[in-house]
Amino acid sequence: MTQSTLGDNSAASRKVASGRQPTRSPLRAVLQPRDYERAFDVLECCADATCLPDFKTRAVEALQEHFALEHVSFFSGATFHTVFEDASPLTEGVTAKMLPEYQERWARYDIFGTPAAMRQLVSSGVSSLTELQTFGPLPPSADAYVRYFLGSTWRMETAVAMRVELSGGHSALLGMFDPQPHKIGVHEVATLRLLSRQLSAICRGLPATRPRATLGRLPERQQQVVHLVADGLSNAQIAETLSLAEDSVKKYITRILTATGCQSRMELALLARSQRT
Repeated sequence: MTQSTLGDNSAASRKVASGRQPTRSPLRAVLQPRDYERAFDVLECCADATCLPDFKTRAVEALQEHFALEHVSFFSGATFHTVFEDASPLTEGVTAKMLPEYQERWARYDIFGTPAAMRQLVSSGVSSLTELQTFGPLPPSADAYVRYFLGSTWRMETAVAMRVELSGGHSALLGMFDPQPHKIGVHEVATLRLLSRQLSAICRGLPATRPRATLGRLPERQQQVVHLVADGLSNAQIAETLSLAEDSVKKYITRILTATGCQSRMELALLARSQRT
């Protein structure tokens, strides 16, 4: 037993002797074993990220898989207040279709940019539409965002944002949406609050840019996909050639772009062709 451990035990003993119990996180009153298991699954997906773009992809995919969510977005900015101005966020599911209207008309009215939501995001890492509605009437602009943009146009009844701290004091918000009104309940919100802290710890040490890598270092399956991209095949054609689902091909290409530092499918194709010669 180390001296620091003895010191910690002594401090705990003094608290007990004085009638004070050690402070416990309020999350522990809500979280159950299956919630911790889900949190560990997400962290396992993200722990090996090599850079912020890699982390973005891993985090979105992990939330989709382990929280059964299709519609997830990842916005980032130099400050918490500029997150909503991200010109090229990562969007999955319907959030990709929502993006143009959001950027053109609704970004400044986002419910998670309201003072109440920002207080929640700063203090606990997560804010949900359900919680915000219990605090009282929403500001008129945010209410319009919920009613017309989320509700009438896109039929999204569930909306949750999770804050993650990035390196250099930058911030990110992961948005999660679903047509079901209670898709993210009390246990899910508590699990996301736990994840907000742990994912922030991972992100603070990640570089903001992608490392360059040669195609020869990619796994064999990814190299096969690269060769077919270079030959001009579409995702559907690649899926048929390799006997894969088209969604799997899309995920392969996303990971390949992250690993190689390529910004587009065209850039990847040009890189592959140049390395053939």
